[in-house]
Amino acid sequence: MAPPKVRGFLERLTGIESVHDLHIWPMSTTETALTAHLLMPSGHPGGPFMAEAAHELHHDFGIGHTTLQIEIRADACALAPDNVV
Repeated sequence: MAPPKVRGFLERLTGIESVHDLHIWPMSTTETALTAHLLMPSGHPGGPFMAEAAHELHHDFGIGHTTLQIEIRADACALAPDNVV
């Protein structure tokens, strides 16, 4: 599993303007975790979108524990690259 490929997958999801604060790490020898902030100006996509994204991350990249944070404004997160001081 390569972080650039995972980032590319997330950036291609419908409604995603950008991805930041992406972290992927092993939780154990058999489980991988991911956290990411997704900028979606059109608003939160709902449960089915989140479930499908988690399913595809597991199927395509072996990531079994996914946490996605949805942001609707670029300035809403202090961790976004343009907002870090």
